[in-house]
Amino acid sequence: MKIGIVLNPASGRRGKRLFWSALRRAIEARFTDLSLRETKGFGDAERFGRELADDGADLVIAVGGDGTIGEVAGGILKSHRPATAFSFIATGTGCDFARNFPMSRDPAKIAHELISPCVRQIDAGLLTCDDEDGDTVARHFANIASFGVSGHIVRAVNAARRGRRLTGPTVFFFHSLLQILRYKPPNIRLRLDEENIYEGPITAVAVANGAWFGGGMMVAPDADVADGLFDVVIIRGAGRLKVLSLMNSIYSGGHLKSPLVSIHRARLVEAWPIGKAAVPIDSDGEAPGQLPARFEILSGALSLKV
Repeated sequence: MKIGIVLNPASGRRGKRLFWSALRRAIEARFTDLSLRETKGFGDAERFGRELADDGADLVIAVGGDGTIGEVAGGILKSHRPATAFSFIATGTGCDFARNFPMSRDPAKIAHELISPCVRQIDAGLLTCDDEDGDTVARHFANIASFGVSGHIVRAVNAARRGRRLTGPTVFFFHSLLQILRYKPPNIRLRLDEENIYEGPITAVAVANGAWFGGGMMVAPDADVADGLFDVVIIRGAGRLKVLSLMNSIYSGGHLKSPLVSIHRARLVEAWPIGKAAVPIDSDGEAPGQLPARFEILSGALSLKV
C-alpha cells in the first residue's frame, strides 16, 4: 500500500504534535512505501495532495488543521485521480472537521485501520470567489465556508497563530468577541438553488457541509457530510449585545431558536455584496477572498477513510 502524507509542521500545540509523532511511528511500523511532504506556506498542501494522488498513492493523509485538511482534499479532487482515498489527522487550532466523525485516539488502532478497504463517500464544497486583488479563485472545502464577521474572525485568528499559548477554542472565542465589537453588518443578496432567499444586513452566513466551525461552535447541528446538500445558516444583522449573546448559544446549537437565525438546505449558494463594503470569506479556517461568491456541493466527491 502506497501512502502519501502531507504534514503542516506549524499546526497545533505540543500535545497534538506528540500524538502525531506517536501515530507516525505506528504507521511506519506497518507500511514501508511512504512519501512525506511538509508544507511551508499557503497552497503547498493542495499542491502536495494533487501530486501525491497523481503519483499513484493509494491513500493521502492530511496532518494539520482544517485549512490543511481542506487544501489536501482539494488537491486530490483537482488531480487526475480524484477517487484516491483520503484521510486526516487533526492537529490544528479548531479541529472542527474532525468533530463530524467518531475517531480513535489510539495510534496503533488508527494505523491498523488504514489497512481496511472500507471507504466512505462524503460531499465536498467548491467555492468560487474574488480574491483581494479582484482575481477569480476556485477552492474546495471539506467542512464549512462562511462570510461576514466569521471572515474577519478567521483572519484575526490566523494572524495570532504564531506564539500563541491559549487553546484553540479560547483563541477563537477571544477573537470572535473582539471582531464582533468592531463589526458593522454589511448588506448582501443571497440566492439558493436559483431562488432569491434573503436581502439585507448579515452577521454571518455559514455554508455548511459539516456541523462545527470556530473551534467548537455547532453552527449547523443537523448537517450531514454525505447527504448531497449544504445546510445554509443565515444570521441576520443585529446590535452587538444581541450578537454576543447569540454567539454564546452557538456552542450548543441553541442559536437556531433565535428569530435572527434561519436555516435552509441547498446544492448551490450564490451571494453578492450590496454597497462598497468588503465581505470576507472563511473557507475551512482560511481566507481565500470575498464576495461575490458561488458555493457548489460536490455530492460524494471525497473517498474518506476514517
